[in-house]
Amino acid sequence: MYSHPVREINLKEKSSVVTVRLSKRDLERVEALRILEEVDRSTLIKEFIEDGLRRRVVDFYRKGKLTAGRGAEILGVSLREFLELLEREGVSVKWDSEGIREYLKAKYGD
Repeated sequence: MYSHPVREINLKEKSSVVTVRLSKRDLERVEALRILEEVDRSTLIKEFIEDGLRRRVVDFYRKGKLTAGRGAEILGVSLREFLELLEREGVSVKWDSEGIREYLKAKYGD
């Protein structure tokens, strides 16, 4: 399984402005959904990103390219929340006790 060292990344503390170029067609589709959901464009795009990140992290876990601990870190959730997400998505949990033990040790110490 592929895993990065545990790193604390807290991007919630500050925001960054990111520019994204969309085709006219893509912008029309975003606007159509924005109107239906009655939200601003920025909120909708942030939700798209969050949904896409969650889907990709789950896919990487499913393919064995990511540990549960690293998946939880990337999504900014607890290990328990990540395992619950996997359950909701119908993904079998790989009970790699060594990987989970390493995650807990790195996260909470000995």
